[in-house]
Amino acid sequence: MLLRRTGLLAMGLATGLTMLVACNSTPSAETEAAASAAPPVEEDAAQFAYDSKIKVGRLIAETRCSTCHAIGTTGNSPHQDAKPFRQLSENYPVRNLEEALAEGIVVGHPDMPMFVLSPYEIDALITYLESIQEPHPA
Repeated sequence: MLLRRTGLLAMGLATGLTMLVACNSTPSAETEAAASAAPPVEEDAAQFAYDSKIKVGRLIAETRCSTCHAIGTTGNSPHQDAKPFRQLSENYPVRNLEEALAEGIVVGHPDMPMFVLSPYEIDALITYLESIQEPHPA
């Protein structure tokens, strides 16, 4: 729903901008450069959706996981047996966590609490996790 609203708003803004540019009989070099450099509306909406998903994923990590795991790109985990999130892809693709999260993850360190996430929350958390992974030596 948010993506549809964002897309419609962006399309309306793009249409309005196009009409303004068309009304100007002698467009300035700045106007022409801005119009040609602007990415298509679909790319803006897709980037907005991706950025929003990462923010939601980080919020989930902060509220549900940060008491044990380091959830950012630096720092140590507060719990000695909890792997920093940025290192999860050392052993397997982070996307492999989807099923475990959907069923109520009970893996990890021995005293990790069980919790269940909605499909959107799972996708958001995994998207966030993928965005912070450290590069691994080949």
